[in-house]
Amino acid sequence: MKLKRSVAVAMLVLVAASQLPGEEIVGWRTDGTGKYPDAKPLTSWSATENVIWKTPMPAWGNATPILVGDRIFVCAEPTTLVCADARTGAIQWQRENTTLDALPPAEAAEARRLLKEIDLVGLSKQLRSAEGKLSRVNARLRKARDDAALKQQKADFETQVSTLKAKLKPVAHLVLPKCHGANGYSSPTPVSDGRHVYAVFGTGVAACYDLEGNRKWIRSLERPKDAYGHSASPVLVGGKLIVHIISVFGLDAATGKTLWTEKTSAAWGTSTPARIGAEDVLIMPNGDFRRVADGRKLPVGRTVKLTYNQPIVDGGVVYFIQHGGKAFRLPASPDDKPQVLWQTTPKKDRYYASPVIHQGLIYAVTQKGVLSAIDAGSGQVVWEQNLKLGRRQTFPSIVLAGKVLLVSNSDGKTAVIEPGREFREVARNTLEPFRATPVFRGTRMFVRAQKHLYCIGR
Repeated sequence: MKLKRSVAVAMLVLVAASQLPGEEIVGWRTDGTGKYPDAKPLTSWSATENVIWKTPMPAWGNATPILVGDRIFVCAEPTTLVCADARTGAIQWQRENTTLDALPPAEAAEARRLLKEIDLVGLSKQLRSAEGKLSRVNARLRKARDDAALKQQKADFETQVSTLKAKLKPVAHLVLPKCHGANGYSSPTPVSDGRHVYAVFGTGVAACYDLEGNRKWIRSLERPKDAYGHSASPVLVGGKLIVHIISVFGLDAATGKTLWTEKTSAAWGTSTPARIGAEDVLIMPNGDFRRVADGRKLPVGRTVKLTYNQPIVDGGVVYFIQHGGKAFRLPASPDDKPQVLWQTTPKKDRYYASPVIHQGLIYAVTQKGVLSAIDAGSGQVVWEQNLKLGRRQTFPSIVLAGKVLLVSNSDGKTAVIEPGREFREVARNTLEPFRATPVFRGTRMFVRAQKHLYCIGR
C-alpha cells in the first residue's frame, strides 16, 4: 500500500509540474480527486447545528465551490459567478456572464437595439410552453394516429412554434439553450490558478476574472445542443483552459484565444488531466485520450464511455466506473495504447456521482444511493449497501474527508461512512437540499446548497 501511495503522489507531482511556476490549480472536486486527507471534519451537522456561517445566494446553482486563499467562488443561475469571503461568508462581488456580454462591441450594440423591440424573456417562455404542448400531443398521437382532434391540435401548436421562432429569429443566439430543470446553466465548477478564476456556463460562455472581480476576457464558444444541458467543468493544465462542450477547446488561459479545437461527443462528466511519458494528456469521460498541447486524439483502442461521471486516475491507472466500467494501465508513451486490467459490474443504474479511490478500494454510488466498494486491483465488488438516502437522486460526488467518506443526495441528506472492506455507517445528517459536492479545509466543510452557501465546522 505504501508503494501505491508513493506512485499516486508521484503522479500528482507530475501533473502539478506541468503548470506554470507558482500556480496552484483548484477546480472540480478541488484537485479532481475528491480527497482531503488533512481534513478533520465534524460528523454531526444540520441547517442550524455547527453552522459557522451561511450566506443567501442570488439564485440556486449546482457548481461545487472552490477555495482560493480567503476567497470562495461559486456559481448561481443562470450565468453568475459569485466571490465570497471564506472566513465570514460575506459576498465580495458577483458578475454576470451572458451571451450578450460575450458579443463583440458592434454585435452587442445591435443586439441591445433589437432587445428593445423584442420581448426575449416573454417570447422564450411562450415558445417553451408551445414546444412542450406539441411534444405531449405528438406522444398522444403515436397511440391514436387517426384522432382528428389531436391532429388539429398538432397543427395549431406547430403554427404557434413556427410563429414564435420567427419572432425570436433576430435574437435567437441570445435565447438560453434547452436544459433539464435540475441541471440549469451553472453546473460547471469554476477553476483557478491562484491569480485568476475561470468560469464556464451551460450557455457555452467562458470567462476569466482576476480575484478582485475584474474581467480579463469572455468568449462564447459553442452552444450546447443536448436537451438536458451542459455540466462538464473546465480544466486548467499546461497554461491552457480546456473546455468540453460538444467540441473540446484548448484556450490560452491568459487571453482566452482558441489554440485548438477538436470535434468529439458531449459528456456531462468532467475530464481528468494526467501525464503519459512527457506529455500532458486529458482523459475524457467519452473515452478519448487527448494531448493537451494540440488536442490530438491518442490511439487508445476501445475504452469506456462514461455517461455521467468522471474518470479517476491513481497510481498510473485510469478507472472508468459504472456498470460495465473498466480499468486501464496508462502507457509509458502517448503513442502506445493503454492496457485493459479488468471490467467491473457494480449495480446496474446511473452513476451521476464521481467515485473516490482510497487504500485499494473504489467507492461508487448509484443515483438511488446504492454504495459499492470495488477492489481497485481486480474490479471485484467487495460490498454493496443501499444507503436509503431519500427519493431524490445522488448528484453530489463522493468525498473522502480525513478518515470518513461522505455520500449525499439532493435532499440534503448525507451518510458518513468509515472506509474499509466492511460497511460501517458513522453518522447521518440533513441540510437543506443541494446538488453540489462539499469541499473541505481543516475542520471546516463548505457546501453550496440550493438557497445558501454554508460553512460548517468548529
